[in-house]
Order: sequence, then C-alpha cells, then structure tokens
Amino acid sequence: MIITTSLRENETLIAHAQELAHELGADYQPRRKLSLAKCLERFGPFYLLYKDRLSFVNADASELTFHPDTAALRIKAPHDALVSLLGKSPKTILDTTMGLASDSLVMVAAGNQVTALESQDVIFQVVSRGLASYQTDDKQLEKAMRSIKAIKSDSLSFLKAQADNSFDIIYADPMFSEIIKESENLEAIKPLANGSRLTEEWLKEAKRVAREKIIIKAHFRDTVFEDLGFERQVRPNQKLHYGVMDVSEGH
Repeated sequence: MIITTSLRENETLIAHAQELAHELGADYQPRRKLSLAKCLERFGPFYLLYKDRLSFVNADASELTFHPDTAALRIKAPHDALVSLLGKSPKTILDTTMGLASDSLVMVAAGNQVTALESQDVIFQVVSRGLASYQTDDKQLEKAMRSIKAIKSDSLSFLKAQADNSFDIIYADPMFSEIIKESENLEAIKPLANGSRLTEEWLKEAKRVAREKIIIKAHFRDTVFEDLGFERQVRPNQKLHYGVMDVSEGH
C-alpha cells in the first residue's frame, strides 16, 4: 500500500506522511506534482494525506474521505428516527458497523456513549483518524467526534469476547443489499466495505451482549428484518427502515 500527499505539500506534511507510512505498514511516495490519475496508474489505490485529513483513492478514482456532513444535518434536525428508538436515558451503545460513523455521531450527540467497530482497515484508518482530528466551528459536533471509541475488529469476534449484558444497545447497519444513490462518499466506501450479511450466529451473540435491545438498519426491500425476527419500523417514503428486537428481561 502506498501513501502520498496532496499537491500542497510542505516539509511538515511530508514528515507526517512518512510517519504514517511507518504506522500503517505502507510505503511513502513523493507526489512530484503528479495528477491523481497518474498516481493511480503508478501506485494503484493509495492513501492521500492532506493537511487536515487522510483519504483513500480507490481504483475507480472515487475518494473515501471523512466528513461529518450527514450526521451534522441529522443532529440539528428536530427529530431523528434512530435517536427516538434509543429511548430517553443515556445508553451504552455498540455500533457494530462504523462505516463513515454518521450513525455513531448522531447517537453520541444525543448523549449516549458509543463504541464503534470497523472490520475493514482502510475505512477504519480514514474514519477513526477523521473522528480524532477533523476540525469544525461546531463544537458540539467536534466533541461528539472525539468521544466515539473506534475499534478495528469484526463484530462477531468482538461480541464473542464481551461479557453478558455489556452494552445497553447493539446497533448494526450492514452494507445495503440495494444500492442507494445518495452520496459520493457511499460510492467511495462500497469497494472497501464488508459486504457480509448479519447471521444467526451474530444475532445469538448480540442477544447475549445486549441488555435492552438490538437495532438494525436496512433497505426497505431487505428481508433481513423478517429473516432474523426483528420488528420492522416502517418509515413511509423512506428507503431505509429500522428493525428492533427487545432483549430486556420480562419480554
């Protein structure tokens, strides 16, 4: 894997890229004013370091970068369907599919404590570093980004290592079976994401580890809700539905 810098390189950025290359087990290559297309030709898919963030350029030239834009809009909205499902009091939440961390950010901003898992290394590197360093004038959003605990792990191994009832809520938003054209960043994450479906084994572990409920998000045409026994929350005119399974005692 190669890492290079943006065209506005300086000694500091180059030193940071070399340091990061060492950390990621990648090779640093000087940019030498090459266009992105030329870099792709020469390096194949590569990490691209800017002054304030790390991106990844895919083979199709789409660029995966961290940006809290969708989360910021949802946090400011008067109502969010996911937040309503969490309940009023602060919860400990395990987001088993971090991805671009939008859902994690929305849940943290609503006053919950979130641990987010990402199994794919490139996505983990770009997003976890973004959460740690992205700067914005919106201090509430910045505080939310810094407070997510991001862990590189596949969800099943992580769940198996947890004690019973370790988290109030377990959340999953697996890659959609139907592609939704809504953001360039979703296009850029697609070639890198873990496309595996939720399984009975995953559900068994999630039920053991969750104290209150398991929430999943999927395309409205997806049968995962019915397949695994979730109660589908129908959202009129929305392409994405949530499914809820109550696992608290007495149910």
